[in-house]
Amino acid sequence: MKAIRKKRLSEIGAKEIKEYIKKEKLQSGDKLPSVAELVDILQIGRSSLREALQLLETQGAIEVLNGKGTFIKDIKPFHIKLAFEVEDEKDFLLEALEVREALEGKAVQLAVYAADEEDIQLMDEQLKKYVQFIGEGRRNEANSADAGFHRAIYRASNNPMLESMIDSVWETFHEFWNVPFGKDDIFDQSYPYHESLLQAIRERNEEKAKAAFFKIIKSVRDSITEINVS
Repeated sequence: MKAIRKKRLSEIGAKEIKEYIKKEKLQSGDKLPSVAELVDILQIGRSSLREALQLLETQGAIEVLNGKGTFIKDIKPFHIKLAFEVEDEKDFLLEALEVREALEGKAVQLAVYAADEEDIQLMDEQLKKYVQFIGEGRRNEANSADAGFHRAIYRASNNPMLESMIDSVWETFHEFWNVPFGKDDIFDQSYPYHESLLQAIRERNEEKAKAAFFKIIKSVRDSITEINVS
């Protein structure tokens, strides 16, 4: 009998918000109700709602503007709708990693030449936030910062279709990547290679960027493979 993966309240809340957006026929650029209003509309706890909004922001579905509110982001030009019946989480993650390696590897290659100073600054900021949040024990925020680093690379590729394809796959895979096997620190060992990747992009050094990226992938693959699933 396969194990049934329990969904976290944040994931359930994110789904409810998406259903609300669809029901209300909201479009790109439209503003979502306030947190207090959404708590009342969706009948969800405030902390769970905030985690759900954070999850949606990581997925690129919404954008939070300080002092202005939460807005639906631009509709992507290319969207993949994927559905999986996941029976073996380890096999699924390893297969997903192969997809990520192909798509993100291309984004890294393009970003080496296309990234501007704003892109590089954003990558740097996300890595600094990751270190800060890990040190403060704020795991959800650290995961969002890590996601923000990778999304900055996708944006820096300057290829909207590639970025959109990665976003679509990311949204489907996110709930499995976030806390695989119930372990929230499983991928922390790959952090130093993120710094190496950023430095290589700064230097416009494609070979160093590829090497750093593949070290990230290898670290993640090793972490998944070494997990003992009973």
